[in-house]
Amino acid sequence: MNKLNIETIKQDKVTIDVQDIAEGIKIVVAGDIDMQDPSTLLDPLFDKVHNGAVSSGFKIVELDVTQLNFLNSSGIKAIAKWIMKLATVDAGKKYLIKIIQNKAIAWQATSLQTLTFLVPGSVNVV
Repeated sequence: MNKLNIETIKQDKVTIDVQDIAEGIKIVVAGDIDMQDPSTLLDPLFDKVHNGAVSSGFKIVELDVTQLNFLNSSGIKAIAKWIMKLATVDAGKKYLIKIIQNKAIAWQATSLQTLTFLVPGSVNVV
């Protein structure tokens, strides 16, 4: 179990695993997220991660999507909603969201970089 006690999620065509890393946690997403409303899956997860990261003083939350073949626009919106939560966090409690992408997957190459503009300095895409 990870520092935030978040269990692995397996639903439809996606698996989401939360792992401990030295300065925080890593969310590994694999498969496809093409359900009509992925916010029902992603919003509660991102809320737990955000609240846990702030209260635990994490410095980094990694989002590894290198094995996520498809994410629809509603899923991207859920990620954006999570990122926007950082805008209201005090500077001393902020954490960095590091999105690990696979440039060979078209949607990632075209969509992820724009997320860095939502809360400048809070998101890196590598």
